[in-house]
Amino acid sequence: MVSSTTLIMMISLIIWTLLCLYYRRGEGDERGLKVYYGILGILRTSWGLRVIDKIGRYKFWQKIGFLSIPIAIVASIITLYTFISSTLGLFSGSIPKESSKPIIFLFGDVIPWIPGIIALVLGITLHELAHGIVARSFNLRIKSTGLILLLGIPLGAFVEIGEDFKKASRKIRGAVASAGPVVNILLFLLVFLITPYVFNIPSTLTVTKVIEDFPASGILMEGDILHSINGRRIRSLSDFQELVKEIGPGETIAVTVVRGEEVKTFQLTTSPQGKIGIVVEPSKSLVFIIETLFWTGILNLLLGFFNLLPALPLDGFHIWNAIPEIVRDLKANSKITETISKYIEYLINERSLTTISVTIWLLILASILYSLV
Repeated sequence: MVSSTTLIMMISLIIWTLLCLYYRRGEGDERGLKVYYGILGILRTSWGLRVIDKIGRYKFWQKIGFLSIPIAIVASIITLYTFISSTLGLFSGSIPKESSKPIIFLFGDVIPWIPGIIALVLGITLHELAHGIVARSFNLRIKSTGLILLLGIPLGAFVEIGEDFKKASRKIRGAVASAGPVVNILLFLLVFLITPYVFNIPSTLTVTKVIEDFPASGILMEGDILHSINGRRIRSLSDFQELVKEIGPGETIAVTVVRGEEVKTFQLTTSPQGKIGIVVEPSKSLVFIIETLFWTGILNLLLGFFNLLPALPLDGFHIWNAIPEIVRDLKANSKITETISKYIEYLINERSLTTISVTIWLLILASILYSLV
């Protein structure tokens, strides 16, 4: 039987081949598909330009962009500290090698394909869209939009801002750069808030595993549908979680299951840890929703924080580069903020940030190579 990973790879390769055959354009053409190294594709389209023009015409996005800067700075400091400590931990052996593997290697093994791709596409698309909307509110030209593809697998959308971005003030560049990661962090928080409500969705719970040497071993079976515990009906994951919390160690409980067309009740005495040794899952559709939400939260958090590292071409570079100008503008015509700004600029400027960029990327490359050895 063909695995889901193999099937998805086959479908993506067919799509990739058809796209490559259809978009056979010249190098100078800004539209269509441009392929890099035979596996990575940039498919430029015009649909995103219309969306950005429509939404980005409102000037309040400028204020949102400026408000995003302090949030991004705090998150960026946390990110840099975490990056340094985790890198030291990796090479000292206190953190396992596998933790530094690129995310793409986790698909199909740790990360399920469909929920993972949905999460990644959603995260990258909203990230880029936020950049484009805030940039457009400052009247910066959006050069192009489109899709990023890896052998036909969509990794998300992109927004290419025109050359006038480089000529804009550092504060404006910081506002545009902050918008993307802050949207990712907000999406993570949104997922965190709505997930408990998803657990309340009515669903049958099926026993998918019975652990050996636990009370349920030899009594309950895989495929049993959990009906009730101690007479209390179980209609959702939340019901199950609440009941499990109330069960103590060495307690005798009545577990009722539906097996085939029969309803059976068993008396079980919980282990010293208060467990009976079963794994249950809701319906496949609810599992899909939960997995998609989970990976949307995790991947958006990783995407947002990773982009806050102060390294080109990541957003953190532009955010850190804007700090001196932001401090100076805290109070107009103030000698104090002007002086503080000059001292900060002595430490944080494009030259020092370029050095930090090279160091960060070398450490990332070394970590990846170390994880693959």
